[in-house]
Amino acid sequence: MADESARARMIEDISNLLREVPVPEATRTAGLQLIGFLARRMPGEEPHRLGVDEARHQRQSEQRLKVARRRAR
Repeated sequence: MADESARARMIEDISNLLREVPVPEATRTAGLQLIGFLARRMPGEEPHRLGVDEARHQRQSEQRLKVARRRAR
């Protein structure tokens, strides 16, 4: 169980870092690939199907929501 919580914490930390800190695109891609690797549940099991393009789109949507919330204040 400790390995599971450490893995989940690593995924969360990497995800937060990619969302909150400006990083080069190559670094962002590597981070997303690492998250995909960490998200595997069993050896040989396929990683999550969320790809880099979808993750990038999600990030852009989150940024637009942040901007809209700030303007609404």
